[in-house]
Amino acid sequence: MTYRPLSPVAISRLTELCAPERVITDPAALADYGHDESVETPHLPEALVRAASTEEVSAVLRLASEEHVPVTPRGLGTGLSGGAVPLRGGIVLSLELMKDTAVDTGNLMVETGPGSTTARVQQTCADSGLYYPVDPASLDDCSIGGNVAENAGGARAFKYGVTGDYLRGVEAVLASGEIIRYGGKLHKNVVGYDLNRLLIGSEGTLAVITGITLRLIPKPRYLVDLLIPFERMSQGLELVARLVHDQRLMPAVVEFIEHKGVCAANQVMKDALPFPDARVQVLVELDGNDRQRVMDDCVAVGELAMRLGAREPLVADNPTDQDRLWHARRELHNILKEVYAGLATEDIVVPLSEINTTIEKLELLEQKHGVPIVPWGHIGDGNIHVGMCREDKTGSRQQWLERKRAIVSDLADFVLSRGGQISAEHGIGSTKKWLMKRAVGPQELALMQSLKHALDPEGILNPGKILPDEQ
Repeated sequence: MTYRPLSPVAISRLTELCAPERVITDPAALADYGHDESVETPHLPEALVRAASTEEVSAVLRLASEEHVPVTPRGLGTGLSGGAVPLRGGIVLSLELMKDTAVDTGNLMVETGPGSTTARVQQTCADSGLYYPVDPASLDDCSIGGNVAENAGGARAFKYGVTGDYLRGVEAVLASGEIIRYGGKLHKNVVGYDLNRLLIGSEGTLAVITGITLRLIPKPRYLVDLLIPFERMSQGLELVARLVHDQRLMPAVVEFIEHKGVCAANQVMKDALPFPDARVQVLVELDGNDRQRVMDDCVAVGELAMRLGAREPLVADNPTDQDRLWHARRELHNILKEVYAGLATEDIVVPLSEINTTIEKLELLEQKHGVPIVPWGHIGDGNIHVGMCREDKTGSRQQWLERKRAIVSDLADFVLSRGGQISAEHGIGSTKKWLMKRAVGPQELALMQSLKHALDPEGILNPGKILPDEQ
């Protein structure tokens, strides 16, 4: 696909469509918008537009369509798959200013702009006594629009599900500039094709989402966390199975951190986590409205864990202790970036029965490629984050990326052979599109390409993402 450069006339038109101070062309100011948190090489856009309304987004896309200029929609740039990197230059269309949020307690809904942080949405709901439970680790920094674009999950997905399970309505702008609205404050809706489901996880390649309606649930009154030290991952897996099948107990969270991750956290955060010698730490969170029931369940989890070989768990039943445990878990990605000279993070998902073999495979890949590999993530739903760590900066960046690619290729083949997939919540973006022909069949890929062409026939929306290059 060939695109036109953004002409001075087009830039002048952008300043007429939006306030001039929100149209940026200074390369120094554009640098922050040329990358995200992935290993994708930064690319400078020709212009940044900070849109303040759906109408402005529509006007910008109409101009881009007329001029055949690529547009990269962007939230807050925390993605890990290159989805917000403007590979073809053109316009970065930032939605960071669109963050009005309003809770409708009567309908158990929240309406929000895409630029609001997930933490702000959660807090606004909590202030009304309601709960938006989707809980990505970067919730303080990531945008709710980015969550919708990637169908983000997070720690509480085991019990509460992912972003798509709460999305009830969208307002979006097509590549042509046309505005569409689907769904709303409805708990049921089967009118026509589900456009919510079509757009969620589409990474800005089919439309630009400008309005979001999410369903809410009552916020549990009590929660307690247990940090459980095990010597083997299989013990943590058995804990989950026994809790669900034998005790009919559904924890809100079942997370794990492997030994190297614990050591890195304690190195950076000064003994943030207890049990530093444990091979794996499992973090379990229980919640509910009956305090005694929650505490009884806590005792049951602890006793079962010790029968399976754990040492006595640490119980955190107050905000101070809970924040200590969660801070280390949420910051692990940044901690590894601080400890190692470089970090590339993958995001895989496997059936629960394959978690243990997958962890064993990661140990073999570490030995084969000579690269420290730190797994962590969501033991409850099979989603494993894989941190490939560069120990020093000797050798070129290209050599490091080639080693990383070799690991990912081996890992992808293994995961797919076990009924898993190459991404659970971080998306495909630009960094994983080379794996798409392995991950989905030719008919499915052709259908995705047809959908893309139908909604974006000129290919101006976030080009170079998800779908492999046609050549």
